[in-house]
Amino acid sequence: MQFLIFITLVAILSIGFFAKKTTLSKKAKMVIILLVGHAIMFAWLYELNNQRVSENNRVVLNAFKQGKAIYCDGLELTSKDFIFVSGTLSFIANDKNQNQKGLVIDISTCKMDK
Repeated sequence: MQFLIFITLVAILSIGFFAKKTTLSKKAKMVIILLVGHAIMFAWLYELNNQRVSENNRVVLNAFKQGKAIYCDGLELTSKDFIFVSGTLSFIANDKNQNQKGLVIDISTCKMDK
């Protein structure tokens, strides 16, 4: 997917640079370059944030699978009382944990320490 986006951006920039003067003025070319530059910057920031969130989720999930306690929304979760559902990236109470039955906790709210 990233390769296709890269090819599309290169094509747009190429069209902007090599278009005849009568087709696109210098001002229009600069606007295109600025818009593409902003799109690239926002895509990079999005990917950076997505990578940070994914890394946190991976660390929390690994700790949970190792039997360590993790903390989500003020609750302490352990593999003894909760199970992880990979389809929704959330934790739900297992059958032994009747007090919190029906509670669904998203992994993005979890961290390793209080």
